[in-house]
Amino acid sequence: MREILLISFALFLSLVVMPASADGDSFAQAYEDTLTVYGNANSDDIIDEDDIEYVRGIIDGTDEETQFADANYDGQIDEGDIAQIELIIAGEEEELTILDMANRTVTVTMPVEKIIPAAGYDATRTLLQLGAKDKIVGCDYPPSWSVIWYAAPELEDLPNPGGAKTKSFNVEEAVSLEPDVIFVWPTSNADKIQERSHVPTVAVTSAGDLWVVDMLRIIGAVTGKDEKARELISYTKENVDEIAKVTSEIPDEDKPVVYCCGSGANLEGVSLICRCLSSVASEIEWAGGLNVMESTGDTIQVSKEQIIKWNPDVILIHFGYPEKIEEVLSDPDLQNVNAVKNARVYSTRVGYCKGGALGQRLVQVRYFAKLFHPDKFEDLDMEEVGNEIMKYLYGVDGIYTDFAEENNLYRWD
Repeated sequence: MREILLISFALFLSLVVMPASADGDSFAQAYEDTLTVYGNANSDDIIDEDDIEYVRGIIDGTDEETQFADANYDGQIDEGDIAQIELIIAGEEEELTILDMANRTVTVTMPVEKIIPAAGYDATRTLLQLGAKDKIVGCDYPPSWSVIWYAAPELEDLPNPGGAKTKSFNVEEAVSLEPDVIFVWPTSNADKIQERSHVPTVAVTSAGDLWVVDMLRIIGAVTGKDEKARELISYTKENVDEIAKVTSEIPDEDKPVVYCCGSGANLEGVSLICRCLSSVASEIEWAGGLNVMESTGDTIQVSKEQIIKWNPDVILIHFGYPEKIEEVLSDPDLQNVNAVKNARVYSTRVGYCKGGALGQRLVQVRYFAKLFHPDKFEDLDMEEVGNEIMKYLYGVDGIYTDFAEENNLYRWD
């Protein structure tokens, strides 16, 4: 088994103590598979008849009180909570109280018909995937590299109150659109926005893993699309498992060492090859590669000497357009690196996506698998499967074909 130098930036987190900071990853680890909606008395991923039985157990003294058992959020567990759970199950609740990803308790008037997704592009993409595009009344439209351009170009014509991660969010303009809810980043001052707007403001972000379960579940619950959210989670897991079933049986000595580089707005002046992108670690692993870098979620600077020491078999370049690939292939310092010697330098588009770009990451697990192990995935028609996945997620034909062409993804004959 070949040895790989791993630079570890692992953060020790206790799963017993709930996170105190507005950290999406900490939230994801703390709540794991729990739907953080009040009424989820038995702390699983759905509100159903089992929660009614659990609340009866609390009332009778046979079950312990849980964090989300107080369904109507009035400070006591009683028959009123059972009535609220029954309304939630029937989709007839007038209010829904949730714990958002900034650990804030927010009560939303239901049903929600008008939404401003100001949580970067995470919330917008999730609303599209959930089939709630028609609820968006204004949004911070993304740059041209986002999949949203392919899936919902009409959103560009909506009012743009700005993004709530920055100071550019215009609360007054947002209020003029009369939203029922505003989605913001956990790092935003959600309390201040809610106080000024008098609109329920919910903090969400992609975090944790490919399935972004917390964001999907919270937005699914608020929009009445909780069943669709569960379908998306199952769909993505099944797709990844299909690839991982093959790659898990490949011995490490037969897996390529993979290095990903190329993004990092915070690394101005640093050469392309030295911008080490760690956030693709999971995708590389699922696809049967050995990533040189543990995931930190950030882009860091590394030296060419370190890259030579890693000696990757495959180099992935975020936004790897032809001139950037040629820049790496022609670099005199890298001519003895396996990936350069064998011309295994490819474009990818995962950075800046995080888990929120579920479609892009999901198709690129397959894309990576075919790049890393062409013999084992010889029958995988990346174009066909990529378009199928994107259509399932966004309801539009041909997204992967357009996306692959625009981002210079490798194309098989």
